[in-house]
Amino acid sequence: MQELLPLSWAKTSTETPIYRSLSLPLSGTAWVTFADLPDQYSLSAVKDDLETLFPRGYLIRGCGARAVSTFELQGGVILRTGAEAVLHLQNGHFEKKSLRNLLHQAEKNGKIVEMPLNDDNRACLRELQRHARHGARPQLSHVFRTYPFDACRCFVLLSPADEWLAAVTLTMRDDCIAHTELMLKHTGSPSGSMELLLAGVFSRLREEGFVEWSLSEVPFYHLGRKNAVRAEERMIAMVAGLFRGAYDFKGLYDFKNKFSPEWRDVFLYSRRGISPLILAELAVKTRFTALMAHMIQRTFMKPFS
Repeated sequence: MQELLPLSWAKTSTETPIYRSLSLPLSGTAWVTFADLPDQYSLSAVKDDLETLFPRGYLIRGCGARAVSTFELQGGVILRTGAEAVLHLQNGHFEKKSLRNLLHQAEKNGKIVEMPLNDDNRACLRELQRHARHGARPQLSHVFRTYPFDACRCFVLLSPADEWLAAVTLTMRDDCIAHTELMLKHTGSPSGSMELLLAGVFSRLREEGFVEWSLSEVPFYHLGRKNAVRAEERMIAMVAGLFRGAYDFKGLYDFKNKFSPEWRDVFLYSRRGISPLILAELAVKTRFTALMAHMIQRTFMKPFS
C-alpha cells in the first residue's frame, strides 16, 4: 500500500516542507490543515517535523489507513470521519450506460480547458463559486484548498461563449496521484456539465500517466455502520444526521458513487487525544457550525416567507 499524504497535502517543487496550521486555543492543540512537501519527503519525516513544531499536540484530518498507522507509532488517537472516492485511471469509471447517455447529451455544452490560476482566472473561479448550487450558504473552510491556489491545477468547462459552466481544481498527493479540491458548477449549467468535465479530466490524467484520482472525501459517510464503535463516531453520525439539511453528505455520496469508485475510510488523527471540545473547535474552524446556524435560521423563517 502506498504511503499517501493526507487529503489536500501536496508534493510540490518546494525544497523544504511548508506546514499551514490553525490554533485550537481552548484545547491547546494545533490543526495542521495543509502541507506542501518536497517530492521525496516521507510521512516519517513529517511526523518528526510535527513533533518538533507542535510540542503541545497537533491533529490532522483526511488521513488514510497507511498515514494513521505511521503517525500512531508515536501514540495518539484516530477517529473515522468519512470516506474518499478513488478512481483508478486504468479502469472504466464512465462506462455505465446511463452515464454514457448523459455524457453524450452533454458533449455539445462546451469544451474542457486547463486554465492557469492567474489573477484573472482566480477571479472567475471565485465568481463561479458565488453562483454555484450552494454559493449563497456559508462556505466550509480549511477542508480543501481555496487559498493559496499555488499548488492547484484548474480544469474548466467553457460554454461556446467562453462562460465558465463548471470547474475542478486538483492537487498532487504524490507522483501519479491526483486529488480533487473544488468541484463547482454554475446553477445555470446544462444537465451533465460536471459529469462531462470529470470525464474529460479523467481522460487527461490517464494520458499523463496518472494511476489514481481521488474525488475527495464524503464527510460522515460510513459512520452509521455497526462497526462505528467509538462514542465520538456515533456522536458525529448523530449530529450529521440531524443537520443533513445544512450539509447534504448523502447527495454528495450519491453523485460520487455514480462513477463506481473505490471507497476508502478517512480518519482524523490527534497526537494528544480527541475530545468533544476538540471536535467542537473543529466544527467552528471549518464553519460547519455556520452552516448549522444557517439551516436553523432558514427553518425558523420558512413559515414567514
